[in-house]
Amino acid sequence: MNLTDDETLKFLRGTPILLDDICAIYPSKMGEIVDIGYSKFQQYLELLTLTTPLTQHLQDKELNEMLSKMSSFQYILLLASCDSQIHILLKEAFLFFTHENVIFSLEPAQIIIGPSSEKHIMNEEKFYDFQKILRRMCFIEQEGEEITINPDDSPTVVALKKKMLLNREKVRKAKAKKAAQEKNDLKFSDLIASITINNCGLNMENIWNITYYAVHDQLKRMGWRDQFDINNRAALAGAKLKKNQLKHWMRSIASSDKS
Repeated sequence: MNLTDDETLKFLRGTPILLDDICAIYPSKMGEIVDIGYSKFQQYLELLTLTTPLTQHLQDKELNEMLSKMSSFQYILLLASCDSQIHILLKEAFLFFTHENVIFSLEPAQIIIGPSSEKHIMNEEKFYDFQKILRRMCFIEQEGEEITINPDDSPTVVALKKKMLLNREKVRKAKAKKAAQEKNDLKFSDLIASITINNCGLNMENIWNITYYAVHDQLKRMGWRDQFDINNRAALAGAKLKKNQLKHWMRSIASSDKS
């Protein structure tokens, strides 16, 4: 599922994205995140964007083998049925992003969104579409092509895809850790406070009304602009710079993950 410029504009404005006739997915405003707690918001995202069962630390080999054969959708449904705390957390997460209560079902494997009588059913395929939208909406970078485990995949293909997903998650976490260290372990509250002195019209009264996506968009563009200004002044002073060091700060967010 390739997201369009129309959808990106909705992320910026805070307009919900419709996932067929199943549910609407609402971009989170900063004030809403503060109200539930940023740490809780991160928990919601971690659960809903889970890509593969976390089995590498399990001592029970039989359980490990069983979980390793599950897709992320099956794993989430299992967690919802077996762990009361995660069940509550998942229901809260769906309510936060869809504004609807949900019911989890193992047989058949599905998530019912809203009143069961209205039959808004999220199956495994649609759940992965939901994850893709949520990752983009919350600025969770996903490098390369989307990896989806299909029901008709052979055990060998499933094992390979799970390994690829696990490796991708390790790389993402390593990059996030490195980025945090490069920013001197700034907290998210520090980043919010920094934007308001950037002469962009945001202040401590109105910043809570913009979306989480817009905050990350602005932070990334602030960095591009500052780097461009520094490199441009260096070039005018006679410094020899590579062509990509003078790339203009006004550019596409969608194609910038590797820049």
